[in-house]
Amino acid sequence: MQSKGHDESESLTNEVERGACVLLLAPSIHATTEDACLDLLTFDDPTDENVLWVTYTRSPDTCVRDWLTRAGTKSRNMRVVSVGETTRSASANASGDDVPAPGDDVVDTLSNPGDLTGLGIKLSEVLKQWSGDGGQTVACFDSLTALLQYADLQTVYKFLHVLTGRFDAADVTAHFHLDPDACDQQTVSTLTSLFDTVIELDNGEWTVRSR
Repeated sequence: MQSKGHDESESLTNEVERGACVLLLAPSIHATTEDACLDLLTFDDPTDENVLWVTYTRSPDTCVRDWLTRAGTKSRNMRVVSVGETTRSASANASGDDVPAPGDDVVDTLSNPGDLTGLGIKLSEVLKQWSGDGGQTVACFDSLTALLQYADLQTVYKFLHVLTGRFDAADVTAHFHLDPDACDQQTVSTLTSLFDTVIELDNGEWTVRSR
């Protein structure tokens, strides 16, 4: 992979090709990580984007509100697949500001965090619904760190191999969160091989490595 440095204040979208699957190596709880996530979910005019969010760690309403705050407008389509204990519908906007409120219809729930077959089917259904609508689909998977608590590395690798293939076929620009400090180097290396681009936070600077 080719490698280059990138200041954390700059947009990462300039370094990522449309349709790429990106591994985002950064601490799970970090303001810079959250900024990078939202950056990678706002490639185009937000009203032309289909936004797909898989979350093991954050509530759906937090995900939706953060995106709406960044974009300032609703997307063409949005779907949050909430896995495990984070399952909770996006609620009406109660903050009193001008940010559009999400609706309950944007949330799907999957109670079993280890049900990768069910998750794969759910994501395929969403992609099929959006196929041919003219929008650019972007996706966030938050996070592989959490997923690895419910499935072994080999199972996760096989799941991601299929999922990244589906994303590639549907021209989805997707990023997957992984906290390198929460798993061993073998796990990081194994999963890295699946991705077109790896973006890693190191001493306040993003390093971008692409094939």
